[in-house]
Amino acid sequence: MKKTVYLFLAVLVFASCEQNSQRLMPASTGSPGHILIIMAKNKWKYSPGEVVREAFNEDYEILPQSEPVFDYSQVPNEAYSKLLRRTRNILYTQISVNIKKPEVLISYDKYSSPQLIITVKAKNNKEFTETFNKYAEKIVYSFDKAERNRLIKGYSGKLMNKNIKTQLEKNHKYTLNVPKGYKLDIDSSDFVWISRETPWSSQGLLIWDYPYRDTSELHLESLLDKRDEMTKKYIPGPADSSYMTTERLIDPLYKEFLLNNVYTAEIKGLWKVTGAKGVFMGGPFISFSTVDQKRNRIITVDGYVYGGKKKKRNLLRQVQAVMYTLKVVE
Repeated sequence: MKKTVYLFLAVLVFASCEQNSQRLMPASTGSPGHILIIMAKNKWKYSPGEVVREAFNEDYEILPQSEPVFDYSQVPNEAYSKLLRRTRNILYTQISVNIKKPEVLISYDKYSSPQLIITVKAKNNKEFTETFNKYAEKIVYSFDKAERNRLIKGYSGKLMNKNIKTQLEKNHKYTLNVPKGYKLDIDSSDFVWISRETPWSSQGLLIWDYPYRDTSELHLESLLDKRDEMTKKYIPGPADSSYMTTERLIDPLYKEFLLNNVYTAEIKGLWKVTGAKGVFMGGPFISFSTVDQKRNRIITVDGYVYGGKKKKRNLLRQVQAVMYTLKVVE
């Protein structure tokens, strides 16, 4: 399937156009979290390259060590070969006096699948810089969403752990598309712990539910207090009397959005192990809390990552993608 979205500065809005294609697309190449930037060398050194680097070098939210929102590499336009066109994430730039008006074009699955190509056109460096800066946030968001959707698609297909999904639906009346490699550690009446352990990292999903009384329970402090109550009870640390809790010295980020058309409160923050001396463990977490109106309860799914000093951005993206599949059984 081939889709193209045109964003014209003349109207300052996204307009979309979808086209069906029967072509069998080759598989895309490239690493998760990496963007191939096509830009002339003499542009990359100056303001056009500077604004692009600044956007992709922004810190990924709520990580204990600084990591950029995306990794990237740059090649000049003349080196944009047939092979490179199959890369999964591409930022293509054109800066030429022949460009009549600045524009940003977003194309899906043009040369391979899954693929996202964002093209930015301008007639000179100044116009390019202004155009890119204006839409930098949307450009970064589009690449981030594309990465998440690829994971969601994979976790909803052959990679899905069907046994865990079936057990969650049977015992708790909600589902998650958890990938293979995760195991069910705890499945109690009000708490579920699902984890994936490797020699170098831990990824986990914690799910709890409790009666819903009023909207104040969806405020940041109420949700954090409930989180600390549940993790203290169910998530022990490596030493006796130690347990997981929320790091409060760094303010968590809070926002509200619609998840599968249902109001959801999101928290991004850091967790740590407390309760025992000499134990230093921690990492990032993301939580989604939503109301199951049919059963008058709040459901929270909380994803965490541990990796010591190793990079955690892609691990957290993977956990977050699973969380986006949360659905309450009607």
